Order: sequence, then structure tokens, then C-alpha cells
Amino acid sequence: MNRVQGLMIAGAVLLMAGCAAQPQYQMVKKGVMPEERVQDDAHCQMQASYIQSADWEYRGTFMEGVNIQQKRQQTYTYCMSSKGYSSIRVQ
Repeated sequence: MNRVQGLMIAGAVLLMAGCAAQPQYQMVKKGVMPEERVQDDAHCQMQASYIQSADWEYRGTFMEGVNIQQKRQQTYTYCMSSKGYSSIRVQ
């Protein structure tokens, strides 16, 4: 194995370790019925799924998919927040 391959493997391992260590969050709203929460969640998930392209600086790079996922998560969070939900850490 040459040096470049070793660095690429080390980078991939660090990237995966960083992703695994991310805290988990849940959107909550006081007094909401379970059915309403399911509907709100489905609506916001659908809104987030409309994001199909990365920002221009990420297009064509290996970070394009990550950028799209970040934009989808941000859209979901904004949508749920607009419906009165707050994000709490569950892990």
C-alpha cells in the first residue's frame, strides 16, 4: 500500500468515526397529539425531499451528497420549527 492509499483509508476511517459520534435530536411540541405529530413530520419530510441539488461550490465533488443531506436536514428543521416544534437532544 502506498502513502496516498494509506492517507485515503485513514481519512475514510476518521470521517466514519465523526459521523458515528453525531448526537441525535428529536423534534417535540408540548400538547401535540401523536397523529398530528406524524402528519407534521410527514409534511416536513416531504418538503425536505424536494431538495435535489447541492450548492454550486459542491457540485461535481465528493461532498455533493453531504451538502444535499445538510440542506434537507435544515429544511426539515425549519419546517418543524415553523409548526412550533423544538429540537431536543436524545443521545
